[in-house]
Amino acid sequence: MPNFICNFAANLYYILTMQKKRVALRKLLEAVEKEILRKPDRKTLDRLSLLAGFQNWESFQEALHGETSADENYK
Repeated sequence: MPNFICNFAANLYYILTMQKKRVALRKLLEAVEKEILRKPDRKTLDRLSLLAGFQNWESFQEALHGETSADENYK
């Protein structure tokens, strides 16, 4: 086979392979974006509130947006 046909075939294979990788990467990024934008469930919010020093999500929200002091959680 002439050399230019081998080079053409190699380049075509490379382009197709890169296209498949690009599509796979795009799908992966879309899945990650979707998961990041998903609202956390109640159990996750309660656990995050515990890390911040609150009893649950409601007490954290009250302290954040209301008049409640965070010191009430340490009584």
